[in-house]
Amino acid sequence: MARSDSFEDIIEKRLDEIEQWVESNNTDKEIAEKLGIAYSTFRKYKSNNVALKSRIATAKDKKNQEVEKALYKCCIGYHYYEEVVTKVKTEDVVDGQIVTNEGVVISKVKKYKGPELNAEKYWLNNKEKAKWKEDPHKVSNDKKLTKLKEKEVNSKVIEI
Repeated sequence: MARSDSFEDIIEKRLDEIEQWVESNNTDKEIAEKLGIAYSTFRKYKSNNVALKSRIATAKDKKNQEVEKALYKCCIGYHYYEEVVTKVKTEDVVDGQIVTNEGVVISKVKKYKGPELNAEKYWLNNKEKAKWKEDPHKVSNDKKLTKLKEKEVNSKVIEI
């Protein structure tokens, strides 16, 4: 049974869906399955088609921006609301007797999550590497150490 549409037509018609699938963390293999085409065909078309590449790049960029915002939020701290369940007892007088009623009240409590040191360190190491890396002279120190080791090895080598 022959297909009515070629794989190019299938992909072109569903670019919006593909972008949403990428945003939903679907792999290329899963996307190819959803489109009903072979994974190798999808990969080949993706490498040659500028529109598809740009849509996928846009979706991945959106996800990266969300992660970056979440990391920044962890760096500076943030307020959030948490639902707290509280057991409440009330005493009422009914027909001259004290009746105890129990109930549950759900309330929202505003909490604060302080800055995380590891998140701050990660952020600074990636945003301003030269200024914030652990050892700014690591590369030059490693080169010097390598030269010293070479000299030591060369001095111990006996030529016959």
